[in-house]
Amino acid sequence: MAVTNSELENILDVINDRLQGLNGEGFNLKIDKNIFFQIVINKRGLFEEFTEMVREKWEKFKNGKTIIDHTYTTFLYERFNEFYSYFIEKFYGLDNSSLDLIDKENVSDSTLLLEYKYYLSKEEQRLFKRTSQDLENKTHGLVFPTAYVFSITAVFGIILRKTIKQKFYIQLDGAVLKGNERDYLNFLIIVKDSKDQIYTNYLHMQLFIFLKPFNNVPERYYNKLLKGRDNLYTKAIQKYHDKDLNDQIVNLLYYFYRKCILLNHISPILDFFNFVCSRVEDSVFSKINVIRKDYLANFDEISLEKKSSLIKIFNFLDRKSTLSSTFLANNLPHPKSQLNLFLLYKKYYFGSGLEALEVGDVLFLPDLFRKNLNNYNKDAKYPIDSNSIKHIANFLNYFSVISNVKNINLFFLRIFGRNVSEVNYFFFRTFFKSFNKKFFNIIQEENKNLSNNSQEEDLTFPYVSEHICRMLYVLIDKIFIKENLEEASENFHDKRGRYVGKNIALRVLELFFFQDFNFSDDLWPDYIISWNKEKVKRDVKKFDLTIPDKYFYSENDLTRFLITYNLQSFSKELFLEEWLLQEIIIPLNNFIQTIKHSAKQIEPDLIKKELVDFFGKNIDDEEILKDIEFVSQQLSMFWDVFK
Repeated sequence: MAVTNSELENILDVINDRLQGLNGEGFNLKIDKNIFFQIVINKRGLFEEFTEMVREKWEKFKNGKTIIDHTYTTFLYERFNEFYSYFIEKFYGLDNSSLDLIDKENVSDSTLLLEYKYYLSKEEQRLFKRTSQDLENKTHGLVFPTAYVFSITAVFGIILRKTIKQKFYIQLDGAVLKGNERDYLNFLIIVKDSKDQIYTNYLHMQLFIFLKPFNNVPERYYNKLLKGRDNLYTKAIQKYHDKDLNDQIVNLLYYFYRKCILLNHISPILDFFNFVCSRVEDSVFSKINVIRKDYLANFDEISLEKKSSLIKIFNFLDRKSTLSSTFLANNLPHPKSQLNLFLLYKKYYFGSGLEALEVGDVLFLPDLFRKNLNNYNKDAKYPIDSNSIKHIANFLNYFSVISNVKNINLFFLRIFGRNVSEVNYFFFRTFFKSFNKKFFNIIQEENKNLSNNSQEEDLTFPYVSEHICRMLYVLIDKIFIKENLEEASENFHDKRGRYVGKNIALRVLELFFFQDFNFSDDLWPDYIISWNKEKVKRDVKKFDLTIPDKYFYSENDLTRFLITYNLQSFSKELFLEEWLLQEIIIPLNNFIQTIKHSAKQIEPDLIKKELVDFFGKNIDDEEILKDIEFVSQQLSMFWDVFK
């Protein structure tokens, strides 16, 4: 192990140096992948030896005289662990004897799931902890070794795909650091079909809409995009008529189940849940009636009380996934959109005052909020009471004025120490952590209600998750799956508009997109366009069109999507109730009170001067200073409330 640890330390030092030298850009998918590829390329001889080994075994398998299907999933079912354990040790300094394959499952002809544990030595724990601390502000909350194993797996997948020339992706799709006597990383790897052509067509369909506000795009290019849209519909209709479509949906839901269980978290299925339930609301059916009559009625062994508990849990997910999706739908790339998102959830949480936060159902964990607030107020220079929350809510109404200036982030950095997209990123991470805690609390509450029956077994997270997945399958089957698309259209109110046959086929195809994008479908267009930003920019440059970066998610934004929604790594985060207090309420209250006490009198001109000094410190740019003057003038009127 000494040699391996020495090599690991050298690699982590290289990663640290590279990321520290990125002028604040930090860890993102493309930069990180380049670093990890370079590590492999530096071992050219070993790399060629590895790829030749893979290629030889693939050719032997492909040409073998066996009755099994010669698919990449069958091949990797037998060989994945051999290749992966070799790869992590020879190229990245990990000890393959510490890698334990817990489970592997050929879910379908195109999907393979592998669950691993990697046991960390004391020295590895020290090295990864040091790297996490050194890069604390550059990894978006993703800690090592998770980031390390994720990147290794991504590079491994690309090399394997190119070596055997098959269309699949390999991705680490969830990881949790656990352990008592010895820490280990428990992680899930998925091998799945690439859907490259489908996503190219989807990109074309979305670009047709995206480019409309811009001039100079010729008709011939729009025709190309329309052809992509037509191809997408054709593929969707073909998919709808697959003989094994129902089995594919079952396999998809099983993937969600496995991911939820690994992470001990309900959020991986949350947006998929909302996607399905919102379509049921557009149909002629009632969600609860379908679940009762077409699903729960089939389980004689489940008591009426337990069925009632499952319905309550389903209803909770239905309500709160709608809230989550409402917030997510506003998580768009432009800074003004990010500001609108910030103002939206702040209005939701602060609009009803302090009492709603402490004892209402606005927060998932109001008791935790109240406890932290009471502790803070014991020694606070500016204690927070009901008036404070009213003032904050009122101030944020004035704060929307910053949407009229270019440098929105300047004002966020001055008050919160983060730009607006970073604030929103940590909002979602803490939101999902509290959501999951509340979900577990509800399961415990229902178990108390069931405890009167000594024959009744407790509800568990795996048990509930399995039933939620099964309920979703029944709902999908009820509204979408018929002998033909015309018959399926009859299930919906708007059967000649939004739910004509080809649109239903597309909705069914989109169900499978969630395996690649575990977040709201409202964000897919901007996400996929941003992922292909360089290609899009090259294409439109031919028409003398330049699209500003503000219309795309940044590389950091894309990385945050992956970390939040695909890796779901929340263990180090605050709960939402803690975060709202520490990162939003306290900074805003301190800001409001500091300006109030700094001015000699509550007069607009004096308040404006304090605001200009606060926001304009160390700024010489005249244009920015003009924006600060304008914003300060508008904000100054808020302090009239203290007269």
